[in-house]
Amino acid sequence: MKDKLKDFVQDHRDEFDSFAPRPDLWQDIAAELQQENSKPMLAVAPEPAQAKVFSLNWNTAFRYAAAVAVLVMVAFTAQYFISNSADQTGSVAATQPVTLDKIAPELRQIETQYVQVIQEKESELKAMGAGDIRFADLDSAYNELKKELYTTPNKEVLLQAMSDNLKMRIALLNQQLEVLENRSKEQTRVRHETTNI
Repeated sequence: MKDKLKDFVQDHRDEFDSFAPRPDLWQDIAAELQQENSKPMLAVAPEPAQAKVFSLNWNTAFRYAAAVAVLVMVAFTAQYFISNSADQTGSVAATQPVTLDKIAPELRQIETQYVQVIQEKESELKAMGAGDIRFADLDSAYNELKKELYTTPNKEVLLQAMSDNLKMRIALLNQQLEVLENRSKEQTRVRHETTNI
């Protein structure tokens, strides 16, 4: 193909040379250029701002990628722990499908033994006119111990603490009974002394 073009140019060389520019053409072009330079310019376009060149080599690229990976891992880990803690703070029944009888069968025996004594003491106090006895702090502590029984591997310590809680209730009831009995004895003694006078 080059050969055909080359042959064509060679054959018609004389025809190409026949068109020569007129001799005063360059003078006319120079005059026009001088006229344009002497005219005041309307607006000079500001030079375009050069874009900042941000070089990124492989070393810095890996640093940025590692930082992004660490942030993503931290976000997923936080989400995992938050969702697990929300599940654990749910109701006790939802997290404890096993009954207390299977975890600590001796608890039922302890409760029946001490609760029966507590009920007898409370009925004696009511008979003496003491009214209802409430152990709010002991009740809440006992319920907390019961909840911990589901998760603690050392059940003997918890059972002992629960037993001590029930014993403390009995001791408090006994003290109240003694106070009431002493008061009633004192009142009967005072009555006998007043009748003897």
